[in-house]
Amino acid sequence: MTPNEKELLEKFKRVAKASAIIMSKEMDLSVDYTQTICNRLVEKGLLKIATPGRWPVYKIKEIKGKGK
Repeated sequence: MTPNEKELLEKFKRVAKASAIIMSKEMDLSVDYTQTICNRLVEKGLLKIATPGRWPVYKIKEIKGKGK
């Protein structure tokens, strides 16, 4: 996992859901690059798309069985 992926994932842990547009401002990265990172995190099973579209809204994917 890249440092930007780790940082973005940590930021998603603090919000219910957000788009790449919002998170790009938090990360001080371009919207397109933030979107790419979000998509990689979806592929890795760490984020999921809450609302699809041109600029999807993402949220942390719940890990079943964690904390037991």
